[in-house]
Amino acid sequence: MARLIQQPDSIRQDFYRRIRAKIQYEKNEYQQCINRDMPFLGGFMNEFTGFMFEMDRLWNHMKGATGEHLVLHAIARFLPHSWVIAQGAILEPYPNWFTQIDHVLIGPPGIFLVETKAWSGSYFVQGDKWKRKDGHCWVNCSSPTRQADYHRNMWLLWMQQHVSGDFYRKIIPLIHSVIVLTNIEWIKAKSTPVPILIGTRCLINYLLSQKQIGLQASEIETIAHLTAFQPRYNQQVPRCPKCHALMIPRLAKKGHLQGNWFYGCPNYPACREIHSIQNIP
Repeated sequence: MARLIQQPDSIRQDFYRRIRAKIQYEKNEYQQCINRDMPFLGGFMNEFTGFMFEMDRLWNHMKGATGEHLVLHAIARFLPHSWVIAQGAILEPYPNWFTQIDHVLIGPPGIFLVETKAWSGSYFVQGDKWKRKDGHCWVNCSSPTRQADYHRNMWLLWMQQHVSGDFYRKIIPLIHSVIVLTNIEWIKAKSTPVPILIGTRCLINYLLSQKQIGLQASEIETIAHLTAFQPRYNQQVPRCPKCHALMIPRLAKKGHLQGNWFYGCPNYPACREIHSIQNIP
């Protein structure tokens, strides 16, 4: 049976405090849109829209929690002891850049970042674009593929600050994003950059089919320890030497540092100053 790890409550409480602030901000935006688009209703709709917003949030949270629980129960039972699982891992790779990954699975084949969706209905996927069937029409919807790609990038940005350059370069090809749909009725996917698996059984079979040995036991323990106890950014954010603005992370998409993160000036392209991130020469 796989081992489970959990981050300290202090980290999780800080994350949820920020999430509550974000939800309140979105709720205010939601109400302002109603007031702007339907001014003839006056303030009469404020309480109703606030209630509907909270109900929508609660329903999405309940569906997500149910799907994540089903996946956790299955993978913990069927994966061997050499694997480590972190549920709902929270990372802050840059000040106030928070991300939460449903499941982080660390084992000999590599690191698997699992995005779980308890969506129902019918879906069509082309690349990273998702459409949901609504009656007789197909409508655009949020993309788990893009969300999974974002999680992978945030994981790499965080990891780059905590391990040596050699180890970081080793694990880049060992980090895999996976999407698991636990309640889907029908889906057709074409040219998807991230595996889309239907149900927990497909996820288990996918993981057990990974026979390559990419990580040693000591490396698995190192990554698991960092995930649990050092999920925050690990260096002071530099200021641009020319503009004196706080620099922001950017991902190198070509050249010999492709796949690595660096700090760039927020005033790019007017200012092209860059700064390396710790541990990458």
